[in-house]
Amino acid sequence: MKQWRHTARFLALSAALACAKPVAAPEPGAVAAEYAAQERWPEASREIELAIRREPADAALRLQAASIYRRSGSPDDAIRHLEAALQIEPSNPEIWIELGDVEKGRENIQDAYVAYRRAADLAPDDLRAVSGLALTADTLGFDAEAEAAYRRWSDLENGVTPPPSPGD
Repeated sequence: MKQWRHTARFLALSAALACAKPVAAPEPGAVAAEYAAQERWPEASREIELAIRREPADAALRLQAASIYRRSGSPDDAIRHLEAALQIEPSNPEIWIELGDVEKGRENIQDAYVAYRRAADLAPDDLRAVSGLALTADTLGFDAEAEAAYRRWSDLENGVTPPPSPGD
């Protein structure tokens, strides 16, 4: 009789486990994002570093880390991750925009200008890249470039698309 109870429990447990849905692992960086949303910077930093340790060649995680560090007031750590991200994906405009934002926050306007200019070259329809370029070019006295970027910024905000270039 005792053996029967153990067998019945085992079968019930096996059936329950077979019906249970597998729990998906959270996306790398998801826990860090939750902490960052709550502005719990030490916890967000710890979690993003753990995620990067597992996936060091993930440019998106590096970009997320840079954003966390920039928002938490640690621009040197943000730059460290952006440099790593650029080694992985040098043509990713999001990385260049984040670099521009970090450098602007550090009041390195020349470096911010270079980053925004590269971002605008890679993504000419990205409002953040174009507006960053306009503002930094204006601050540096690059009047013609600033004017062109301000016009493009206005066009983007108003939904105006530029005419196709010759050869398009």
